[in-house]
Amino acid sequence: MKKIEEIEKLDFEDLQKAAQDSSITVPDGLQDRLEQVIDAKLLMEDGTLDGIPSLRTRIAAGVLGVAAACIATFFFLRYPQKPNLKDTFDDPYLAYAEVEKAFSRISDEMSKAAGKSFQAARIIEKPKEIIRKINEK
Repeated sequence: MKKIEEIEKLDFEDLQKAAQDSSITVPDGLQDRLEQVIDAKLLMEDGTLDGIPSLRTRIAAGVLGVAAACIATFFFLRYPQKPNLKDTFDDPYLAYAEVEKAFSRISDEMSKAAGKSFQAARIIEKPKEIIRKINEK
């Protein structure tokens, strides 16, 4: 059996070979322990577990939301808006062109974000596959 220091020094190809080696036996319950460690790491990193925010994160978001609503209410009551608002565009075609430009920018930014998340998912897939193979044995 290898020591942790030896395993940490292995490169990615050696880890893949070890994952594919069928002569290595995996202890019972390893999958459950690995899932617990991964879940704990996710909770520590971003406060979510399977996309669901932790209770502490939800409470903090609620408190911040209430505080923001109180501050906004204070400013709206103290500094009311002028009742005679005007359109920023006299021509509806110019207004529509601005809306199209805004939606186009939103779409471009969303496409970039989707591309980055797709790349991240592809990168994460190899370690997930190694862990899956280790757990199957």
